[in-house]
Amino acid sequence: MKVNNNNNNNNNNNAETESEIVAAQDQALQTEYYATKILNRETNSKCRLCQQFDETIDHIISACPILAKEQYIRRHDRVCAQLHFNICKETGVQLDKKH
Repeated sequence: MKVNNNNNNNNNNNAETESEIVAAQDQALQTEYYATKILNRETNSKCRLCQQFDETIDHIISACPILAKEQYIRRHDRVCAQLHFNICKETGVQLDKKH
């Protein structure tokens, strides 16, 4: 799925953020793996955080054991909170001010 460039899509991403999203979708972010395998640079392709696995987009967003300790949980919780908010809004459920 590509980012919709239509200005009427209520997307608040600026141009820089949108270009990063497209690069991630195309697996073209400047990871160590990308530098080694695609750009043919003589560098270590291992993850800069865990040093165990190749630093690919998939590894960064879902498989790095260092990020799994906190960052993936935080991301999960933010997604769940947004889903909860959207469901309440669509069904007319009133949320108190702390939500």
